[in-house]
Amino acid sequence: MPAENTQEYAKITQDLKAKKFQPIYLLHGEESYFIDEIVNYIEANALTEAERAFNQTVFYAKDIEINAVLDNARRYPMMSNYQVIIVKEAQGYKKLDDFEAYFENPVPSTILVVCVKGKKVDGRSKLYKDSKKYVSFESKRLYEDSELPRWIKQHLNERGMKISESNCMLIAEHVGSDLSKVANELEKLLINKGDSTEVNEAMIEKYIGISKEFNVFELLSAIAQRNTKRTFYINYHLSSAKDFSIIPLLAQFNSFFMKGIVMKQAQVKDQKGMMAMGIGFRQVRDFEKLTANFSLIELEKVMTLVAEYDLKSKGVNQNSFGDSELMKELLFKIFYRPSLVN
Repeated sequence: MPAENTQEYAKITQDLKAKKFQPIYLLHGEESYFIDEIVNYIEANALTEAERAFNQTVFYAKDIEINAVLDNARRYPMMSNYQVIIVKEAQGYKKLDDFEAYFENPVPSTILVVCVKGKKVDGRSKLYKDSKKYVSFESKRLYEDSELPRWIKQHLNERGMKISESNCMLIAEHVGSDLSKVANELEKLLINKGDSTEVNEAMIEKYIGISKEFNVFELLSAIAQRNTKRTFYINYHLSSAKDFSIIPLLAQFNSFFMKGIVMKQAQVKDQKGMMAMGIGFRQVRDFEKLTANFSLIELEKVMTLVAEYDLKSKGVNQNSFGDSELMKELLFKIFYRPSLVN
């Protein structure tokens, strides 16, 4: 999350812990994790257990019209200083304009929380401008190559665990940028840490299932180098796992080779140019090898193969092969078919 966004999130959580409540919380944006964290805290801590029975209501947009939400919001609390009204999945409303009149003049004893996930509210709208008088928080996605490893480190440090930069990168590269999923994986480390005060590679491999040597990123690196022996060696260990699935690997293949195509077309060859395009420092060498060892036509043919095997993994045009067999066949074709011009 960008620095200013991090500071804003920290200020909101700090005020909530200090019981400094606002009558309106408009939470919106692409990253659902931070929205959920704020909502969960309000839901669990704004009122006492006794107060919640009469003064806390959680609505889902698909089940209630905005006017009905506001009728509830205009009521006064019973035997409490506040009532809490939470509207989840508000992106389901066709338009949010019906909140405008209430946002102009909210009831001070109501804490109204509106959650819009997957998109930001239009900054030009009256609703957005009125919400800025209270709490209007846009939850932005982290950039996997730079911000996510820092977030992993901070998340673990705040819970008393150290972790090296390289292990932060290993988790970020393997798990991806879905923060809810990342947080769940980190929770496995925290639950099983025992007396450990630092996350090490053995813990990551045991509890998250990431091997530093046998993972999709090492596989892609071997492909970029056209190192067939290492490619099939890594794939053997990867595909031997009981829970092996080709689908997440294909997603990484798609992203990797598409970036290679973009660099080829833009004729970007140097590290500075690659990093300017959002390539992380750890992956620059792999892309240097990829663009040097594969022609544009070959990369485009690999993308065609990835799309073909994505369909096959879902049962289209094949009935008998399992994921491990499909993966082996795909790798064989990447090395021995792309250079052939049909």
